[in-house]
Amino acid sequence: MQPLVLLSNKLPLFIEINSYFNSQGWFIRNVTDPKDVEKLVEKEDIAGLLWDFSITDMSQSLKILKSIRSKISGPIIILAPAREKKRRSLFYNINIDSFITKPFDYTELVAKVKQLFWVYDKFSINKEVPKGSRATLKNETIKYNDIVIDFKHYRVTHNGYDLRLTPKEFSLFWYLVQHRGKVMSRDQLLEGVWGYDAAGSTRTVDIHISHLRDKLAESSKSEDFIKTVRGFGYVLDNDYPLVSEK
Repeated sequence: MQPLVLLSNKLPLFIEINSYFNSQGWFIRNVTDPKDVEKLVEKEDIAGLLWDFSITDMSQSLKILKSIRSKISGPIIILAPAREKKRRSLFYNINIDSFITKPFDYTELVAKVKQLFWVYDKFSINKEVPKGSRATLKNETIKYNDIVIDFKHYRVTHNGYDLRLTPKEFSLFWYLVQHRGKVMSRDQLLEGVWGYDAAGSTRTVDIHISHLRDKLAESSKSEDFIKTVRGFGYVLDNDYPLVSEK
């Protein structure tokens, strides 16, 4: 089982969180240095991350969390002092899942983590993969033109350049690749990637498409991978075949 990682050097906090999560069958791995979290996600797959903001400064937190967001396929939750509540939007802007302030209700924290895992499981890219091929695909890379989709690490690279996609951007891009050449409406993308209940607005699609385009443009200034069909939706218009490699 992949562990949940807690970044904190406060023993009482670890003891409380470990006790509550252990009772629900989760193993908590404690890390005390933010830099060690970076090293850990490079070497191992982790289920999710609880980040104690009280032991880091804003600049360090944002820098590290932004760099590892695309490398963690589960939720990231910030545990913060109450005085930091006004700064939570900075974390949501880098796709952190939740920002919880003290005093902590540990029962509610466990419930929140369970709910986030339910969302990740329900709307992950695996729902788009044929059931019989999921175990195989998990350890494969897919080549699409000059782009490599790495399912083991949930990573997309273009000409060797890591696009650093968030889990949702990864899911959206893979969905477009699967339906390349076909115009997809915003409602179809909502249903296929998010599910209507999880999204709430087609504006969500536009925002994520914009982020995807920006990241693709960083590695290729001349190619427009995702085209807009005015008044309807988007299309990944490319005739290149997919090449699968284990």
